[in-house]
Amino acid sequence: MDKLRLELRAMDMIQPELRELRDTMDCLAMLPEDFEGKVKVQEWLDKLSEMSASDELSEAQARQLIFDLETSYGAFNKVLH
Repeated sequence: MDKLRLELRAMDMIQPELRELRDTMDCLAMLPEDFEGKVKVQEWLDKLSEMSASDELSEAQARQLIFDLETSYGAFNKVLH
């Protein structure tokens, strides 16, 4: 989210971070396969895989990705409690 807020929107700057997040969530046994965060991150990884490295997210896409990540973070905190 920090990169997006700093207006770093190139695919090759965002995709590795999302892939690491997805891999970390996959390692957490407490999260079900259909956990909304996993689903959202995978949807974004699928979108990014269709882009070339230098392609950038639009303002609207960046805002949506930030929203999806914040929503997923909130859902993760609920799982912890």
